[in-house]
Amino acid sequence: MAYYHLEEERVGLVDGLPRCEENWETREYRYFKESRDGHLHLIDIYSPCFTKFEVLEMGRDYSGWFVKYNVDLDLLCTAYPRFKVFCVLFLAKGENEEESSSLLLHAPEKVFSYNVKSNTFKSFDLTPQAGVDDSLQRVGQRNYRYMESLACV
Repeated sequence: MAYYHLEEERVGLVDGLPRCEENWETREYRYFKESRDGHLHLIDIYSPCFTKFEVLEMGRDYSGWFVKYNVDLDLLCTAYPRFKVFCVLFLAKGENEEESSSLLLHAPEKVFSYNVKSNTFKSFDLTPQAGVDDSLQRVGQRNYRYMESLACV
């Protein structure tokens, strides 16, 4: 994987590639985004075990990928049996190192905030909209963080 360092105006190569499952064709979902603090995260979710996955983070020095969190959503699935289809909206980092990060997940009719260190979660009901089938997801797998801008988009 190559990168372009803006401040130094140079191209470089990342040491190592993220690990891939042997059966990469069973990958159901990929989350590949930058967090607000500038860290790059990668989440690959494979079937049939979509409830267990790793959150990988790119080293600041482009030294490669390392496992930041191991996620187990089995408790969430037990509490909400309809939690079969979901997408990762974003990884919200804590304000400081002591605070844990949370995954914001979207499923039909709900949004979940999942604390990756304590394995606890909060759920938020989505307000039904007239004429909208809420048994489906409102947000697809290709979602992007809103960023305010002065530029005309």
